Amino acid sequence: MKNLLELTVVYKNGGCDKVGMVVENIYNGGYAGRNQEHVREHIEELAKVGVPAPTTTPTLYPLANYNLTTADRIQVQNSETSGEIEYVLLWQAGRAYVTVGSDHTDRELENFSVAKSKQACPNIIAKEVWLYEDVKDHWDQIQLKCWVTKDGQRVLYQDATLAALMRWEEWEPIFTKLGITKLNNSVFFSGTINTVGKALIFADKYELEMIDPVLGRSLRHEYTVQVLPDGIK
Repeated sequence: MKNLLELTVVYKNGGCDKVGMVVENIYNGGYAGRNQEHVREHIEELAKVGVPAPTTTPTLYPLANYNLTTADRIQVQNSETSGEIEYVLLWQAGRAYVTVGSDHTDRELENFSVAKSKQACPNIIAKEVWLYEDVKDHWDQIQLKCWVTKDGQRVLYQDATLAALMRWEEWEPIFTKLGITKLNNSVFFSGTINTVGKALIFADKYELEMIDPVLGRSLRHEYTVQVLPDGIK
């Protein structure tokens, strides 16, 4: 089974092209901060909602390839879900691309299984991507910002540069050790940054932005969350 997404590549000169992204593999990183104190803070954030601490960091979770979307609305099965802004790498036809995304997670299910909690909700990415080679040299200056809206109140939820997260060059030997050497048609979510308020918000809406201050451009995506009604149990 393959998942095909239509994306737009935005070049540093302002031009753009359409590209069909064939998704065969998805890998979600976790607890991937360069600063281990910040990693511990994120673990403590999750512990507040009952998520057990990992036995090692960073973590990596393979997901089913259908679990990726560019939609502006997702549906979830309970009210305790939340998104996390991340950088996302995509490999297609020998080229690497980067965009902004959200690893939306079922926090209720996460108490029992982190892997299953990520599989229970979609991974969301922007419809526009950049060439990785265009931003690689000033990677740490790129900024991630996430705003959330809950009960009509909009607040800044996450805000940091990519210097807070492990670079792909640090992840690559981990993939090699796991025997994952062919990345064509694969997607990698980086793991997230800490929240501004040191607490999760089960929001109604998420606004994601990746800002490149060197080339003066940004990638944006937003989505709303619909909680499905209870079924017959």
